[in-house]
Amino acid sequence: MAYRPLIKCGGNAFFVPSEAAEDLKLCTAAQLRVLLLALSGKCKTPESVSQELGISCEDAKDLFDYWVTRGIFENDSVQNDLSAVKKASVLTQAPQERLSMQDVQRLQNDDEGVAFVLKEAERILGGTFTSYDTATLAWLVSGAGLSPEVLVTVIEYCNSIGHGKMRYIQKVALEWLDAGITSVEMAEERIRALTEKTSWEGKIKSALEIHDRNLVPKEKEYCESWRMLGLSPELVRAAYERCIEQTGKRSFAYINKVLINWKKSGITNPDEVAAESCKAKTADNPSFDIDDVERKMLLEVPSF
Repeated sequence: MAYRPLIKCGGNAFFVPSEAAEDLKLCTAAQLRVLLLALSGKCKTPESVSQELGISCEDAKDLFDYWVTRGIFENDSVQNDLSAVKKASVLTQAPQERLSMQDVQRLQNDDEGVAFVLKEAERILGGTFTSYDTATLAWLVSGAGLSPEVLVTVIEYCNSIGHGKMRYIQKVALEWLDAGITSVEMAEERIRALTEKTSWEGKIKSALEIHDRNLVPKEKEYCESWRMLGLSPELVRAAYERCIEQTGKRSFAYINKVLINWKKSGITNPDEVAAESCKAKTADNPSFDIDDVERKMLLEVPSF
């Protein structure tokens, strides 16, 4: 499967589209590397990125698809997931190409939902809207079919997290629409879940001393599994410290193995970790060394 930039470049130089530049603060380092490799023409497929960066083809495809959903790339495969097709195709089409300002004015006069959204958006975001902003909001209601009340909730949420730009609002609005969010109650539940997840990931990043980047998809999976297990950030920190002591590096797989073993043993906090370690070292069987056991665990997990 090959990926192609939707904005063409020429000569020996390549350019980063302004649409992609708006996402640079949000994307991970890995997503940025894939963007630059693809725009330069050096890597056009997940397989080539996999070889260049030393990652799996599946992870490479996920990194490419991040930019597909933002309208920077398209691919030549036929998607089986119809919802993914809908999301990718909608996000790559600029609403103002379908709605002229005359159309927007007419909708504002004739459609109460459009008028309501434009008025509330101006109140929430402040300032003067561009023609693109106005056309985007009008199209999200009249063209995409998003509930006006849900769209206003999206605008309030995006603005509250410091992402009040219209392209980001459009992206979030279409993701929620694709997820079947049709009422304010459902939107508020999504916000609650997103806030909880973001807060949890922030605590885990702090516990693992990750301060200069976002988590990659596989790391997010580990974090979510720890949250679902009911583990505390303090226990994750203890597992991280044990990992550093035994291996000299951060390994999510190793930390996960430690946490699962502690969970099976009923260990729920760092004090119990210390007590269990002390108990094991002073047991009648002097050949049992919990630190030695954990060192051997490294042989059982991948290096991720």
